[in-house]
Amino acid sequence: MDIAPIIRILSGPLIGAVIGYFTNMIAVKMLFYPKHEIRVFGRRLPLNPGVIPKGRPRLAASIGNVIEKNLLTKDDIKTHLLTEQAEKKITDVAVAKLSCNIKHEICRFADMDSAAFEEKKTLICQAVSLQVVNAIRSSNATETVLSAVGETVKERYNNTLLRLFVNDTTLSTLMEPAKEVLDTMIDEHGADYISPILATKLEEAANGSGLELMSHFEIDEQTVRETEIKSYRKLVDQCVEGVLSSINISELIEDKINDMSIDELEGLVQDVMKKELGAIINLGALIGFILGLLNLLI
Repeated sequence: MDIAPIIRILSGPLIGAVIGYFTNMIAVKMLFYPKHEIRVFGRRLPLNPGVIPKGRPRLAASIGNVIEKNLLTKDDIKTHLLTEQAEKKITDVAVAKLSCNIKHEICRFADMDSAAFEEKKTLICQAVSLQVVNAIRSSNATETVLSAVGETVKERYNNTLLRLFVNDTTLSTLMEPAKEVLDTMIDEHGADYISPILATKLEEAANGSGLELMSHFEIDEQTVRETEIKSYRKLVDQCVEGVLSSINISELIEDKINDMSIDELEGLVQDVMKKELGAIINLGALIGFILGLLNLLI
C-alpha cells in the first residue's frame, strides 16, 4: 500500500498544527520575555522587553483600580465582616478570653510573674485602703455613728430612772472623747484593718474568671455574646469606612506589583493561569490543524 498520498494529505494539517502550536507558545513566552530591554548600538530592538515587563506600571495601576472599585468595595467588606460566622468567631474569642483566669491574663498582658502580681496587688490594697480611710474621715462618719449610738441609748433608757443621767449633756461628755479615740484608731490602724479584707477579695476575684466576676452582677454568657455582637456591629459600621478611606487600596496593590521582580510576577501569573495559557498553546495547534485541512479542501 502506498502511503505517500496519505502523508501528503496529512502533512499540511500536521505542519499547520506544529506552526500553530509553536506560534502560540512563542506568543505566550513573549508575554514575559525578554525580561529586560535589549539595545544594539544604542537603539532599542523592537518587541522588547516582553508585554508584561514593558507594561507592568500600567498593568499594576489597572489591577489596583479594578480591585478597589469592583472586587474589594466597602460594602463587600462590611457584608463579609457582619456575617453570622464572623460574629460567632468574635463572640467565641471574647467568651474564651473572659473564661480565662483573671490573674493569669493580667500577668500575661502586663508581662509579669506571680511575685510581681502579688507585689502590685499589695500596693493596690494599701492605696485603696488609704483612700477609704480618707473618705471615712472626710465624711465625718465617726460623728454620725456616735450620734446614732447616743440617740439609741436615750431611747432605751427613756422610761427608766437612768433617763435623768442619760441626756444630751452627759452623752456629749462621753461621745467627744470616744470620737477622738475612734478618729485616732481610724487614722492609725484603719488601713491595717481594711487592706487584708481587700487583699482577700482581690485574691478571690483574681483566681476566678471574667465570667464568674460578671455573674455577681447578674451578667451571664448569653448577655455577653449579645452585647459583644452589638458592639462589634457598631464598630464595623463606624470604623470600616474610615479605615478603608485612609488606606488607598489601589495604590497599595500597584506598589506591591511594581515592587515584584519580573520572575516573581511571571510565577504569579503562571500560578493563576497555567491551565489557561496551556490551553491557548494547544488551541493554536488545533487551529493550525483545521486550517491545514481547509487548505486541502480549497
